[in-house]
Amino acid sequence: MMKSLRKQKINILLTAIIICVSVVAVGVVYVPKIMKMDMFVVETGSMSPTIKPYSVIYVKRYESFDDYRIGDIVTFTDPSRQRSFTHRIVGINELNRTFTTKGDANEENDVGPAPAEYAQGKVEAVIPYLGYIVKFLRYTAVKIAVAVIYIAWAAIEIELFLAERKRAYE
Repeated sequence: MMKSLRKQKINILLTAIIICVSVVAVGVVYVPKIMKMDMFVVETGSMSPTIKPYSVIYVKRYESFDDYRIGDIVTFTDPSRQRSFTHRIVGINELNRTFTTKGDANEENDVGPAPAEYAQGKVEAVIPYLGYIVKFLRYTAVKIAVAVIYIAWAAIEIELFLAERKRAYE
């Protein structure tokens, strides 16, 4: 009887963890995808205090050059360097279709203009510090630990279900 009570308590705890992780995962990862936004983790302080390091940002893509304005915070990706950065537009060159950008924490504009085709989109939402968790969840060992928790929870649920069913037939 004592063993069953302990399993039930563990089951309740694991169920609460699973529900919390699942709700956060759906809310943080999938809802923005439904709204056609990409998620990025800002790793530097160049946009502080507006966007703190290790914030998660949600970026909405805009197809037209004319959708961008001075003051917009935009994520750019340089395909040759496979590197992204998120800075504020401080100037627009319509002739060359480029943007002058600057991090809010930086004293000077970025070196060289950012071509419009590098623009991934405007930052639509920011969740401070969530990037620490997102980065942590990218480690293989963490993914394995999460999988083990899900499997343990499922095993306990099945065992409790079968025990209750057995008691019902006795």
